[in-house]
Amino acid sequence: MLDFMKELLDKFLAVLLSLLPLSPFTGVIDSLGALPYIGYINWFIPIGDMLKIGMAWLTAIALYYAYSVIARWLKLIS
Repeated sequence: MLDFMKELLDKFLAVLLSLLPLSPFTGVIDSLGALPYIGYINWFIPIGDMLKIGMAWLTAIALYYAYSVIARWLKLIS
């Protein structure tokens, strides 16, 4: 029964994803990946690490605001 529900959900999500448009940024990303000096720039300016830290920060802020909204809704804080 559980396998049937998983297959049904997978098929539904596959149909849903097939209706969405493709990313308009794939060509730009592919052309940036082909640049020979991008590794040297990334060594001086660690973009990947910056993105990870930024995502962690945004997640923490979003969790704080979500907790604040829930706490106000439950009247735990004023």
